[in-house]
Amino acid sequence: MAAGQGFKTFTTGEVLTAGDVNGYLMQGVLVFASAAARNAAITSPQEGQFAFTKDTNGLWYYDGAAWVASGATGDIEGVTAGVGITGGGTSGTVTITNDMATTITASGDIVVGTGSGTYDNLPIGTTGQILTADTTVSPYKVKWATAAASSGPAFRAYASTNQTVSGATFTKIVFGTENFDTDNCFASNDFTPTKAGYYQLNANIETTGATGNDYFYIYKNGSDYQRFRSPISGSGSYQLSQLVYLNGTTDYANVYWYNSAITVVSGSALTSFSGVWIRS
Repeated sequence: MAAGQGFKTFTTGEVLTAGDVNGYLMQGVLVFASAAARNAAITSPQEGQFAFTKDTNGLWYYDGAAWVASGATGDIEGVTAGVGITGGGTSGTVTITNDMATTITASGDIVVGTGSGTYDNLPIGTTGQILTADTTVSPYKVKWATAAASSGPAFRAYASTNQTVSGATFTKIVFGTENFDTDNCFASNDFTPTKAGYYQLNANIETTGATGNDYFYIYKNGSDYQRFRSPISGSGSYQLSQLVYLNGTTDYANVYWYNSAITVVSGSALTSFSGVWIRS
């Protein structure tokens, strides 16, 4: 078949040659050098008529009012699935699917990276767990873990019998009865918590026989940490409250008295020692 010769209007009675038939009538799409050549040749285009312009490799159709670029450039030869995509094809209806839709297998799954361009689902944890980074876990590098406790040891103890204290002697105060001791950290009148953190310690003591210039202490690890000095003689009540860091292993705290020979008055509301974990 001869190459397309463009557009020609035949007149009534004109005899068509083989070249005319092959070059004009057998042409499905009219071919022109340019849009200007097309417009000059086709002065009365018909709706649905197609034309191809060689200067722009453009395919046009006439919509009844104007020539419109069809957009059918024909440069897609196939759809190939990339990373995280399945499906594709080279003809017909092409379907592609995001692999994430099949990676997630249950409600609550989390998609996490397992390497360069790869991922997998991390199943949902259990109630109360938290998601935490862990570079030793392969291939996820994250894991579900039990949340750190938001509370720590707490205790309160009081003097259940009167205690006689000698003068000019550093004496540990005895708290013989516990109101509570959540983690069994109070023993032998020492508080030795098993969780590191900041603790609020409170101590109060009721005495008789003080002669003045007396000292009431909170000790940490056998040394004066916080003190109260009273110049007043006679019976009295002394209080201390202090924030202290305890390392959760070897650190401990207790209560001491120094100077006057006194009697420590027993009673839960009179002489007590308490502490509670605040934060790590």
